Amino acid sequence: MVALLAAVLAVSGSGCARTVARPNPRMAQALQMEESGVVAIGTLLEGDPARVTLCSGALVAPNLVLTARHCISHPITSTPSCDARGISHNGPHLGDDVDPSLIGVYVGAHVRVERDVPSARAVTVLHPAGQTLCDADVAFVVLDHPLAGVTVLHMRLNAPVFAGDSVRPVGFGGGVARTLGDRMARDRSTVLSVGPAQNADTGAVLGPREFEVDHATCRGDSGGPALDMQTGEVVGIISRGGSCSVEGNHVYTRVDAYARLAQAAFRQAERATERNLVAMDLTTDKTMTP
Repeated sequence: MVALLAAVLAVSGSGCARTVARPNPRMAQALQMEESGVVAIGTLLEGDPARVTLCSGALVAPNLVLTARHCISHPITSTPSCDARGISHNGPHLGDDVDPSLIGVYVGAHVRVERDVPSARAVTVLHPAGQTLCDADVAFVVLDHPLAGVTVLHMRLNAPVFAGDSVRPVGFGGGVARTLGDRMARDRSTVLSVGPAQNADTGAVLGPREFEVDHATCRGDSGGPALDMQTGEVVGIISRGGSCSVEGNHVYTRVDAYARLAQAAFRQAERATERNLVAMDLTTDKTMTP
């Protein structure tokens, strides 16, 4: 885990401006192979099996998932209104967090949360303080055990995205077919603008920690990552957007803006791993005692 933390904090870029590079075809092929690192999140609301919400997330450590805050908290409204300062114009958007034991994580390319058995469950969630989604729709979910055989994706925590960058959004919204629960990736999306900004062409209003892409993201994609097509790193997670059938006004939260939260999440995940190892040792000692 320490080595992983050092890796995600490694320098990936610097400066305030850069020349926009063309997408790397080899990296695009690599990203297709690494899509297993995008997992589904099923949240049981009010303990009712009939009310399971589907979101997406990125496995960023063997027992740690990056997702959107609204995927793991009780909603107050489904239509947050935010300004370019990241301030809500319609009050709180979220209530209390869902009990972690009611949050399941699923692996595979085709997931049906209403019938599939989760591969792991949450034990802890971490997210920014406050009850609004504006500029803060990000969360980390610590799992009860590591997910074996699933690709761990790296986050770019030390450098932001830029307008004109090419990213690959991945989520369980089913892509163009909109088959909810099918993991699909957009071949390429372009970053249209980076906050703080208001895009008059698309209607997007972005806080300082947000950016907008052109290609649509749909129900079930929330919390899924945007992967940089040059490096393969996670640079943002899907927060909210306009219609699934139109381009523009699809808003992501930047992960580099929450580097300190990510570091705290890695520490929590490492402690959870240590506790599991201690529990396993105690169980082994008991079984070996004459």
